[in-house]
Amino acid sequence: MNPVAMGLLLFISLSVFTFSVVRRFLPLFVMQPDVRWDNPKERVVGILKYFFGQLRFLRSFERVHGIAHIMIFWGAVVVTLSTIQMAGRGFVPDWHLPGLGDTGLGLTYIFFKDLFTLSIMTGCTMAFVNRVFFRPSRMILSLEALVILNWIFWMMAMDLLYESAQLVLSPEHYEAKAAFLGVFVKQILIFFGHTADAPLTARLHSIGSWGHLILGLSFLNYLPYCKQFHEITSLPSLYMRSLKKKGELTPQDLEDEDTLFGVGKIEEFSWKRGMDMYSCAECGRCRANCPAFLTDKPLSPMHLIMDERDHLKKKTNLMGRAAIHKFKKEPEKEAALLEQWDGESLIGNVISEEAIWSCTTCGHCTSNCPLMIEHVDNIIDMRRHLVQVESRFPKELTQFFKGCENLSNPWGLASNTRGDWFKELGVQTPEENPDFEYLFYVGCAGSFDDRYKKVTIAFTKLLQKAGVNFVCLGDNEMCCGETARRLGNEYLAQHMINFNLEMFDTVGVKKIITACPHCFNTLKNEYPQFGKSFEVIHHTELIRELTRKGAFKGGKKFSGKGPVVYHDSCYLGRYNDLYDIPRDIARFVPGVKLVEAERRERTSFCCGAGGGRMWMEENIGKRINAERFEQLSATGAKTIATACPYCMIMLDDAMKEKGLEEEYEVVDLAQMMLKSIENE
Repeated sequence: MNPVAMGLLLFISLSVFTFSVVRRFLPLFVMQPDVRWDNPKERVVGILKYFFGQLRFLRSFERVHGIAHIMIFWGAVVVTLSTIQMAGRGFVPDWHLPGLGDTGLGLTYIFFKDLFTLSIMTGCTMAFVNRVFFRPSRMILSLEALVILNWIFWMMAMDLLYESAQLVLSPEHYEAKAAFLGVFVKQILIFFGHTADAPLTARLHSIGSWGHLILGLSFLNYLPYCKQFHEITSLPSLYMRSLKKKGELTPQDLEDEDTLFGVGKIEEFSWKRGMDMYSCAECGRCRANCPAFLTDKPLSPMHLIMDERDHLKKKTNLMGRAAIHKFKKEPEKEAALLEQWDGESLIGNVISEEAIWSCTTCGHCTSNCPLMIEHVDNIIDMRRHLVQVESRFPKELTQFFKGCENLSNPWGLASNTRGDWFKELGVQTPEENPDFEYLFYVGCAGSFDDRYKKVTIAFTKLLQKAGVNFVCLGDNEMCCGETARRLGNEYLAQHMINFNLEMFDTVGVKKIITACPHCFNTLKNEYPQFGKSFEVIHHTELIRELTRKGAFKGGKKFSGKGPVVYHDSCYLGRYNDLYDIPRDIARFVPGVKLVEAERRERTSFCCGAGGGRMWMEENIGKRINAERFEQLSATGAKTIATACPYCMIMLDDAMKEKGLEEEYEVVDLAQMMLKSIENE
């Protein structure tokens, strides 16, 4: 190998690569600040699990594709050391990294290098065949992806050619002791007449080394301009992943005059969101179970991030120049430069408003993304801008906001009727029972929806039968603010949150029970943002605890319409990991035959109500609740069990729209339990 040629190749390639990477990262410096380097121990553990361990690729529902990726990933990590050694040998023949020569460690590395070369070539072949012939619906058939797989394959083929030709030229070379794959290919070369004396053998050796390095360095320079840029950004992106609770939205500081009320321009996202855009690998796992995408809505979580990334790339030069002004501490010039953009707008042109409002915030996208991209938070920030800055939102939400603002509930019913349901049940208020243990936070659906009031009453009777010391706030309860927050109205949400916190503090609340997973998630995971924490328990958790303590003995045989299928609520399951407890309750009822839907637990399908969608019209594509009802009824079940008011309402509506009330029933687990133990 010619040292001058090698030096020129490395200098030019690495210089161009450095320029490209700096150019890509400069725009991030004018995006919004975001502290992502706290809790270093937890972040390092996450890197070990999700970057090196590749845990999110090993989930059972797509393990073959995940294994192919892991084979390529670990192969690349191991073979990169060999590539560095090959480049070094362009200057010093037989040069090697410290410890990787003719030593035990060196021979071990050579063995694993051959093993992982085979791993990469096998993984590329598997991935190519899967994409072309067995492509999952989540994945797009991208010419770029196929070219990249071939590119990587031939990089490895060139490395193998170099190694095997070297072993032909130097049969006693120490690498022959461990390079099992190189020795195998060496025998093939010899079989075809490529001996140590044959001129073509030296040429093959040269082709292999230069071919591997040229392909490798050209691939390195292609990375900043293609989806494979995630090979560079994934490690820092995973290290700086969100450590907040899964069901927690980032609050806005409404007291700070510099607070941005949402995101209307790409530079108004945080720099971490910009890195997320660069990190998207276009694998499509985010949309594999997205209810909006799978029912033909204009939202694809993958394309949301891809479109934002493309928009960021278009503004690269402008934002990069603005970043230089920022480094020079010239904020006026920085702001003036950003205002010069006269291209397409983020909301409306790049991302349609229909896509933004189609999200049910079910959380599947983020929970299934190998790089933990925060799709939902991204959408909420754009909703915040539309609602709080531009006052643009679906017209049907006008009534929702008015109801919450004026009557503290989205149903728009008189707030002084909130406690009417318990007047004949003997339920006490904190004034009547100041020594209570639990506050039963009923929520809006449990107080105002006629269907779910039956669940509220059933659960109340269970509490009374078990002798639980609890109270309800009645007229003094206000909406928890969950839906307003996910619709982007942070101001309204915080108003309701602060009212409730003051009320809880006044009456001395320490433990809260709620039957609504949306209330449960907000009270448990988001109220602590505002300075007050409580022990928050979902009604299924308490029912199972009471059952195990023997509070509900015996029980009548299940008298429902048929086998039972439990529908996992997104906010109870995916956000708060409560999967087994609701099923335990169903199994406690004698005679229940519990069946499971194909989409269940972590891959459960949303009912369509989350993210404020219950209060909006659904005029595009198939109705999500209808799709979910069909999935559940396909199990052969006749009774659909829920543990969420929104899920119950949506699935009940789907059942009635199909005219199947006589054949099916939708019930809450509290109702099933009460019916079993009544008149015991």
